[in-house]
Amino acid sequence: MKKIILLLSFSLASAQLNYTGEVNPFVMTRTSDQSQINLPFRIMSLDLGYTVGSLDIKTVSAVEYRYDSSKSAYDLREVYFAYYPEWGEVKFGKLIHVWGAVDGNNPTDNLNPYDYYYLFKQGVGQKISTWSFTSKFYFGNYQMEGIFIPKHEVNRIPYGEKDYPLALPIEPKIEYPVQDEIEIGIRIQTSIGEADFGVSIFKGNDRTPSISTIKWYPSDTDILDSYGKIIPQLGYRATTVWGLDFVTFIGDFTLRGEGAIFKTQSSILKLNLFEVQTNLYELHQDIVYSQFVLQGEYTTASDINLAAQLIGNKVGEENYEWYHSSSRELVNFPKLDKFRPGMGTPFAMFSELALNLSSSGVLMDDRLELKGNAMINLDKKGTMFSASVGYSPWINWKFELGLVQFKGDKDDLESAFTKMEDFSHTRLGLYYNY
Repeated sequence: MKKIILLLSFSLASAQLNYTGEVNPFVMTRTSDQSQINLPFRIMSLDLGYTVGSLDIKTVSAVEYRYDSSKSAYDLREVYFAYYPEWGEVKFGKLIHVWGAVDGNNPTDNLNPYDYYYLFKQGVGQKISTWSFTSKFYFGNYQMEGIFIPKHEVNRIPYGEKDYPLALPIEPKIEYPVQDEIEIGIRIQTSIGEADFGVSIFKGNDRTPSISTIKWYPSDTDILDSYGKIIPQLGYRATTVWGLDFVTFIGDFTLRGEGAIFKTQSSILKLNLFEVQTNLYELHQDIVYSQFVLQGEYTTASDINLAAQLIGNKVGEENYEWYHSSSRELVNFPKLDKFRPGMGTPFAMFSELALNLSSSGVLMDDRLELKGNAMINLDKKGTMFSASVGYSPWINWKFELGLVQFKGDKDDLESAFTKMEDFSHTRLGLYYNY
């Protein structure tokens, strides 16, 4: 007993508490009329870790704030246990996972939903954590990771936000929640020469809802909505993703790439046939689509980082069938809406093919930071340009001024670039890191 107490005392004495965080108040002002854009943002964050031997306990939290309502909300973004044995690592808790090889726009990384309020934030800041269990095994040049997610989580989409052009007017009702919530993923990585390769498979459910059934009313009724005689009811498709990613080096250049094939199908609805209304019809979809990103990087002699990404997506096979829910007879209904992926990188919705250019560098002994980014729609008209200047007068402090400008096509009002024109803005912010 004394040995156990002595061992515990030694472990606690050697434990380490570490923390890091950021305070980041900022203001966004619309360039068209200099009005303030009022959306929620993370004004404060804190990463807290406690290490005992090979065991880590970590939390990542943030405070979200809105200027227009002066309300704040605490967000526990991650909380998990991590164990690091000699053969790999084990984590369980509320986690944000990272798959893929390119920076930011990862079609193979579908383990976490996206928070569309933070669509233009870098890295894991875009994501929403999920309760999950993950384990990695290392053997030779190989690394295998398995992930188990017991509960389905969905994207956080803005609703009724007048300052966010892509927001939907009202939050839709989900008539058919996911029945089989369990999601699993496996990824294997290896090194061959100067290159790293990864293959993955993920079986889960869409993060964004889609039409599952409709109620159709004969023309002699007075029930009408934006679909005329058709009222859609939403659910979530089941989607399986096969992914491939790589990173390699050619001289001073770094080349990264990843691609994913998505097979999405309508979920099987559990309907009570004795209670099904006679005007209910089910949509059965079986669709294959793909997304890819190719990225090249180069760092100049003056430590300026240059990068280019080619982002593409394409819908392949599309099969739609309508069934009468009671009789199970096929019905000749048209496709109600353009297919919208419920999983994949959010930036694929901006264009079927786009070029993303970025650069960053520091001057004046790292006091001055310059960033620039441009997304060019190669399929239709549309551009997004952003630039920022950051200055650090003291250690841990930084002032930043940024500009974001969208340009769409006046003849294509449904283009995401056109809708986002009114979101063009300047941003003035303060960073304090501790």
